[in-house]
Amino acid sequence: MRSALRPTLRAARAVARRNASSQSSSPLDNPNVQKAVEGAQKAYEQGAATVRRVAGPIGDRVGSALGSYREPIVYNAKVAASLARQVYQAERLAPPTKLHDWATAYAQIWSRASNINFWRDVLKTGAWAGLAVAGLEAYGIFKLGEVIGRRNFVGYKIRD
Repeated sequence: MRSALRPTLRAARAVARRNASSQSSSPLDNPNVQKAVEGAQKAYEQGAATVRRVAGPIGDRVGSALGSYREPIVYNAKVAASLARQVYQAERLAPPTKLHDWATAYAQIWSRASNINFWRDVLKTGAWAGLAVAGLEAYGIFKLGEVIGRRNFVGYKIRD
């Protein structure tokens, strides 16, 4: 059995020697890479210090109140952020940067909304369901913003 493995081991050693001699130094030996890594570490430390300073004791209290739920919540938030970033990049989503693009978009929306033929086509094709869902989403986001602004689910607090 040993004699059968010897040629395989010799070939593997020869390949390893060839790869070791042909490879240049590690990328971490490159001074530009080291500068970039140091810059990234400094930026991270500054960002973490800013978050700690802004959150302060409230952030510590929230973190301790979450207890054992903290780790899965943070993990899921990071996953959601990563997924949103990937979708944003893959779909090339971006708000219009030129005023002309904004004006064109709103002019198109207004022309469709004021055109009776558009609404007839929507009813014929069944696209009204998609428009209804989009309208409901917009209304829900608006109401959520109101709740956040009031800091209360129902009504405003009135002080006598």
